[in-house]
Amino acid sequence: MPRSPSVLTLPLPTDLPATATRVGAQLALLHEGFPPGLYTAAMQDGTPAAAARAGLLAWSSGRLGQGEPAEGSRPAGSDIHDRFFSVRRATGDSAALLAAALVVSDLLVRDDIARNGSTLDEDPDDLLLGVGTFLTGLPSPAGKHTRWQPADPAAAAQERWLVGHQRFFVMLQLLIVAMRDLDHGTTAHEEEALVRAFGWICRSTAASMRYAADFPPDLYGPVRDTMTPPTVNAGFSGLQTRDHHALVNCMRQSRSSGVFDRLAPASVTAAVQHLYDAHVWVCDRFGGATDQSLLMAQNAQQPGPQRPETGVEAAERLARQRLGYLAPDTAR
Repeated sequence: MPRSPSVLTLPLPTDLPATATRVGAQLALLHEGFPPGLYTAAMQDGTPAAAARAGLLAWSSGRLGQGEPAEGSRPAGSDIHDRFFSVRRATGDSAALLAAALVVSDLLVRDDIARNGSTLDEDPDDLLLGVGTFLTGLPSPAGKHTRWQPADPAAAAQERWLVGHQRFFVMLQLLIVAMRDLDHGTTAHEEEALVRAFGWICRSTAASMRYAADFPPDLYGPVRDTMTPPTVNAGFSGLQTRDHHALVNCMRQSRSSGVFDRLAPASVTAAVQHLYDAHVWVCDRFGGATDQSLLMAQNAQQPGPQRPETGVEAAERLARQRLGYLAPDTAR
């Protein structure tokens, strides 16, 4: 049977802090408040680590800030999307909320991988679970991947899809903050550091997307079936993700401000390319080279002469469009 999903609390993307420094500071404070050694133990392998993860999640549930409940409806269907992936939106100290979400996600991802294994290659740069270390400089205690061998593969695929998407939403929020950070450098050295940080977080976000699809492709059919009516809206889509919607808006705003023109535009574009390459990879992994996405299949029912667009074609089209926002604005 599938495990009961853990609800992840995230701030609204419109409330995110302007700099990653604030998130890192809140994250460091959280780690200082943990029972000594418990987080390090929780991120290891084996039965004692599983008990430590359960203990730290229980400890955190009553101590990490939950903010005040908040809902919205932009873009259309975003509340449905959040509910499907067990995401709760809150108002309050957004840096503290995002830091807490990262810690909870660390524990959920580590537990999922420890129990079910992975089909992916090793992660020598610790892109998936090294985010806390990247933001704070604290040591990274993450364990190694084991091969995919869950007791219940179908349930494990459902869990991986859920926990992986929760992780992806955390990373999208960090990516928005990192993109805003690009405009805060006052010297060439600071600007270079901000571009490097943005690039690392892009790669980590791409790793989280690949992790969400980290199960054998033949298990995707039942996962896809859960994303259809009456559970969710017809044409259920990642375009309903309010965090990605906010990221695209941030791209447009940053282009208008000229920040991409100043800060090594080729480096910024190459960093974001990792994100959209991962999206195309996920689509292709689950039959998107020949099949339509749920949204494309819904749109194909509308009258018109258009040729059906495959999932990979749609992902590549969106990638070209989004990356176009990073190109120099020659009209300005």
